[in-house]
Amino acid sequence: MTAQPAASLGDFSTLFSLAGRSARIRAERLLNDFGLHAGQQFFLGCLWESDGSTVGELARRVRVEAPTATQAVKRLEVAGMVRRTADEQDARRSRVWLTPLGRSTWPMVTAALAQLEQELLAPFAPEEREQFMSFLMRLYEASRPTDGSGAG
Repeated sequence: MTAQPAASLGDFSTLFSLAGRSARIRAERLLNDFGLHAGQQFFLGCLWESDGSTVGELARRVRVEAPTATQAVKRLEVAGMVRRTADEQDARRSRVWLTPLGRSTWPMVTAALAQLEQELLAPFAPEEREQFMSFLMRLYEASRPTDGSGAG
């Protein structure tokens, strides 16, 4: 007797998980080409928009806990993408700055991610893409914890 899968491919959570995992794997491979780990692009993007942010500000903007942001910044430092300096008003805080490498890498990362997005959304007509993005935003808002836990 053949074992039956726990959920069918028509099951929402299965399809959503599989699609998310496949997209994440492709994005991770793409980011690895730039010496980045998954999730670090969010921090680079925030710094591109607001260089010199504190780790706490980055955590809030990326919607992660402070220790996660600290770890990401440390890894970006090791990769040579950012540098930290003491905050001039409060030496207990540090400010994070893009290095020349981080500054030159970010436009290439955004172009590559935009290309990946085009590939992933290619099966959809323009109006379907807009609707799909709207659905994803609503799903994200509905899936956020209601008890205040988590940074998401």
